[in-house]
Amino acid sequence: MSFLYRLGFYLGGFSIGLVFLFFILNGKRTQCNYGPQARVINDLSKKEWLDKPNRFLEDTLAFSQFLKGASVNFNQSNTRLEKCKQYQLEGYFKSEALKMRVENCEETVRVLHFETEN
Repeated sequence: MSFLYRLGFYLGGFSIGLVFLFFILNGKRTQCNYGPQARVINDLSKKEWLDKPNRFLEDTLAFSQFLKGASVNFNQSNTRLEKCKQYQLEGYFKSEALKMRVENCEETVRVLHFETEN
């Protein structure tokens, strides 16, 4: 079997697989969170938040935008706790720099410390 013949079979199967995946994943909200920061932010965004500062309660859309744009400072976080891990989130909310220390439990997230930087 010549190389061009094998290449044709490979490309034919590959294209059929791509079409198959396109129809299966079409319209589904699939995400691939490979990095640890993306996994933590995705996990925090799915849970119920307790003790949010009052500014965040007013505008939940802006808070979700803050959460999507926030970064996790793993040097300041304590991820070795068994029950509820603690994370340091840093980001901007309405052009104001924020630092927030949160406790991530199984079903809820609690704000432990909240600080704005000018």
